[in-house]
Amino acid sequence: VSTILLVSCNGGGSFKKGEKGMEYKIISAAGSGKTLQNGNFFEIQFQQTYKGADKDTVLYDSRKTTNQIASMDSAGMPPAYYKIFGQVKKGDSIIVKQLVDSVMKEGGNTPPFMKKGGHLIAYYKIVNIYSNKESADSAYKIQMAMAKVKDSLNALVQIKKDDKIITDYLASKNIKAQKSPMGVYVEILQEGTGAKVTDSVGVKMKYTGKNFDGKPFDSNIDSQFHHTDLLPVQMWAPRVIPGWVDGLRMLSKGTKARFYIPSSLGYGEQGQAPVISPNENLIFDVEVVELTDKKQAAAEEMAMQQKAMQQQMQMQQMQQKMKGQQPPANK
Repeated sequence: VSTILLVSCNGGGSFKKGEKGMEYKIISAAGSGKTLQNGNFFEIQFQQTYKGADKDTVLYDSRKTTNQIASMDSAGMPPAYYKIFGQVKKGDSIIVKQLVDSVMKEGGNTPPFMKKGGHLIAYYKIVNIYSNKESADSAYKIQMAMAKVKDSLNALVQIKKDDKIITDYLASKNIKAQKSPMGVYVEILQEGTGAKVTDSVGVKMKYTGKNFDGKPFDSNIDSQFHHTDLLPVQMWAPRVIPGWVDGLRMLSKGTKARFYIPSSLGYGEQGQAPVISPNENLIFDVEVVELTDKKQAAAEEMAMQQKAMQQQMQMQQMQQKMKGQQPPANK
């Protein structure tokens, strides 16, 4: 069960020992009701945080997305959680603490900032309990509708915030840039003289991505990033962030430009750890080196895929060879 509670860790008595190194506390709501039973469905609010010696951060908060509908299923739910959730009623809250050490010991993936001795703390609130799947499905549909509205409102707020950050930055640097239809600011560094980029062409380009502090995080012209081939972008089926597509439509062959991309057209609220933070605006220096038609672009993509497969096979063969050359372990 993935995860929100609106209570303090200090309320509701002491923590009890659970399985797998867990500690938990149940804070009972006023009133009465049936305990959550096997086969029931339940709606929960959830928040998960990490607390360590040098970092305290929220990892997930369902108030920003939507409540979750879960199944009380002894076969599908981890036994440690099943035992805890089998003690609660509608309105109850649960706090679950677990040492990062225990998660690592169980083979769980943890991000680099999580250190041994730190705690993962999950806060749950049982919003409702449903006795059958039909009732749970109805509640789920309502949650999805609410989530769409919430996402739209959050996006509008973030877009407005990003736009102000970018326009203030441009004004402070006296930079003249044109705003694209979707919201990318495009500064032309060198005007191209070739054909215009359209949605029916392939674009082969050079690029360098930077944070707004000027620090590069990726590039195909800087050898430190270990890939210097031109990047192909198929405009009819692009596999790049929306900000690139929107900005490229304003360029021609030979153009050198700088894109100021709002987070909503970049990597959004997820970011791209560890180099791009959630809701981070980005700068890309780009150059349209060549335009290709669909046939040529498809052939070049096939060639790139074959090259990548060959490199992977060579790497595997090298690893096997190195493994065969290793001396036997001392017994």
